[in-house]
Amino acid sequence: MTPNQERFVQEYLVDLNGKQAAMRAGYSERSAEVTASKLLRNPKVQEAVAAAKAARAERVEVKADDVLRELLLIARTDIGDAFSPTGALLPLKEMPAHLRRAISSIEVEQLTVDGEAIGTVAKVKLWDKTKSLELLGKHLRLFVDKVETTVQFSHEDALGALE
Repeated sequence: MTPNQERFVQEYLVDLNGKQAAMRAGYSERSAEVTASKLLRNPKVQEAVAAAKAARAERVEVKADDVLRELLLIARTDIGDAFSPTGALLPLKEMPAHLRRAISSIEVEQLTVDGEAIGTVAKVKLWDKTKSLELLGKHLRLFVDKVETTVQFSHEDALGALE
């Protein structure tokens, strides 16, 4: 691999954006998209990207099973687990660990009347269940696009194919 290709591979691993990686690697901005496309089809570049991704996954000790477990956790999380039987938001430490991992954000707002606090409103947002289910479905090949093709041939063609 050339030094430019090696630089492209390193830059590509930053955000997996070919065009941006090509520009950061020093390729022309005008042709960056085309250059990235060509580089990503190059077998040596593909091999280097795959090897670098595998090495990174090993360094951070992440496996495909870990990713699938987290996606499943997000898909199955019940927002009701964030609240007490009276409807009050549980303190983070009291929430189940699986719920804490599925929370995207929490906003707590004080309600006041004439400057006096009368209560709080808690907004708990979970990571996108639909996206998690979509990614799991793709992994399980549940959403296979079917392509219909019509092929026309003569009887002679069919008989010729049998011979």
